[in-house]
Amino acid sequence: MALYLFIYYCVFLFAVFVIPTYLTYKKTGIKPFRFDKEETAINYVGKAYKMISAMAFITIIVNAFFPAIIKYFVSIDYLQSNVLAWIGMILLHLAFIIIVIAQRNMASEWRIGIDNENEVKLVTRGLFSVSRNPIFLAVILLFIGLFLVIPNMVTAIILVAGILVIQIQVRLEEEFLLNTLGDEYKSYMGKVKRWLL
Repeated sequence: MALYLFIYYCVFLFAVFVIPTYLTYKKTGIKPFRFDKEETAINYVGKAYKMISAMAFITIIVNAFFPAIIKYFVSIDYLQSNVLAWIGMILLHLAFIIIVIAQRNMASEWRIGIDNENEVKLVTRGLFSVSRNPIFLAVILLFIGLFLVIPNMVTAIILVAGILVIQIQVRLEEEFLLNTLGDEYKSYMGKVKRWLL
């Protein structure tokens, strides 16, 4: 399972970051990664998210190729279970499917971060008709899945920090969309929940 998880994560990164970034840039000329070096809240969140993602990838690499070292990540033994590991794998694959579908729903509007330079169009179709943040919801599922597959203190920190950073980013993006789209976004907020409930 450890090697499969590494392969899964490599495919995941390629499928949900590299390919959509290339396709969006090719179609629109817009770089979807909207974080820069300016000292703003959203850029700080972007840096934090990069660190969390790097921690996750390092953990997966260590788990797959250096299993003797993973014990130093302080295993949570009572969560070591084949059933929980399989639930985790299901969540990881569900997250992948949700992100791919949501990115297709967004098409050329897909961005990571806040785009202050280009026109913003509200996407309300597909998964965005049942959740305002299906991609972030899927990333939370991804962090939960990783924790269940490799239950240790590092993946626990990744899970908690990831959820906190996502909660902050969602609120920053909502504030931006309210300021940019006004009543259109306010109406959307009244119809569709931030997550699901």
